[in-house]
Amino acid sequence: MKRYNNLIAIACIVFSLVGCASELDIEPQDSVTEEIALDSEEAVQSLLVGAYDRMADDDLYGGWFQMTSDLLGTNNDITWSGTFQEPRDIWNKTITTNNGQAEVTWTEAYEAINVTNIILANLSVVSDEDERNRIEGEAKFIRGLVYFDLVRLFAKDWADGNPSTNLGVPLKLQPTELEYNPASSTISRNTVAEVYTQVLADLTDAEALLGEDNGFYATTWAAKAILARVYMQQRNYEDARIKANDVIESGQFVLVDKVSQAFNQANNTSEDVFAVQITNQDGENALQTFYAATSFNGRRDIRIRAEYNNLFEDEDERKSVLIYYDAADRRLSAKYTDQFANISLVRLAELYLIRAEANVRAGGTQVGPNTPGDDLQLIRARAKASDAPAEPTVEDILLERKLELGFEGHFIHDIKRTETTITQQGTYAWNADELVLPIPQREMDANTALAGQQNAGYGN
Repeated sequence: MKRYNNLIAIACIVFSLVGCASELDIEPQDSVTEEIALDSEEAVQSLLVGAYDRMADDDLYGGWFQMTSDLLGTNNDITWSGTFQEPRDIWNKTITTNNGQAEVTWTEAYEAINVTNIILANLSVVSDEDERNRIEGEAKFIRGLVYFDLVRLFAKDWADGNPSTNLGVPLKLQPTELEYNPASSTISRNTVAEVYTQVLADLTDAEALLGEDNGFYATTWAAKAILARVYMQQRNYEDARIKANDVIESGQFVLVDKVSQAFNQANNTSEDVFAVQITNQDGENALQTFYAATSFNGRRDIRIRAEYNNLFEDEDERKSVLIYYDAADRRLSAKYTDQFANISLVRLAELYLIRAEANVRAGGTQVGPNTPGDDLQLIRARAKASDAPAEPTVEDILLERKLELGFEGHFIHDIKRTETTITQQGTYAWNADELVLPIPQREMDANTALAGQQNAGYGN
């Protein structure tokens, strides 16, 4: 941890030299010349730590990537009871192009992407091939993951129409500071298919470049796990179950004994394939801020509805351990009660559920030693729930996803990939315009190449 903190300090110095994009359209005063490009391996290493730090920002994987998904995709699961208007508008499906939360998530995401682009543009200063491969793999893992979540929130779903013509998000693959040209400082939206192609390329490269062990940083297993998630969103169940099976059968990860042990931990658990690192010195845990009770220094703005609570059997420990009532009898999630706990982004439990669902959907020869019923039983047995069906249906597995992965950022993405209608706060088909975030108005105003490219339902 001391080395990590030292690298963070160095990263701050590097950031002060190279600057950071606040949006895709960069004004000249925010740019730097190529002479200030990174010129040492230590600087590149430090900037990589800075990229992870950007991921942990509260507007990205420190909370709002996940909460935006869950507020947008709640289907009688949660209620927003806080005073902040922007999250309330997301929950109500009354988002405007000036929604501040959507804007800052967009901006912070592109800042994180730009940091990875700077790293990738300066790999030549790293002399050791193994080290260079590791740095490249980690940078591409971060870039691929961020682009995946951007395109899922700010564009139509993969199966909603034609991904080869539907607009995705702008692909920015070169560092803004090193290529700034006033005549070409704008960039239009790429198609959904083009963004997914880049996501798959980055994550596949990361899978090949990264090793099996890398401390709490990205590994080949983390890349495989996110690839499994991407393939599920594309309805590519064959490849999804292969990648999920690779992670499960690696033997590198084990489900913790009790569901409560998977959350609020200062260190990664045995089932964390990848987690955001939060300490009292670095990282932000907005999930704790908005889910936790005031007794845990939270705002208890996101509350669990009775409909979600009633999905659990009484004997299911997830009902009694992961859902609790505060002093005012508000029903809250206990997954995020420690401000300085790590935030799990991919757990082994999700990979079991992916493999089970993909095996059922794909049919044919089963991938992995477990049947879908076996995989489901592992999750339910850990929770002390009743036995899983020997031959579960897709609906059985989707219910288990909702019970096991609730409030971890999957609601809207599962709604879309399963083409489910939302019946909370009105009725919305899975491909309704209201379930796609607008391109922020600030971005539309600054980037002339986006003219006429706003998402449907938000005016053009």
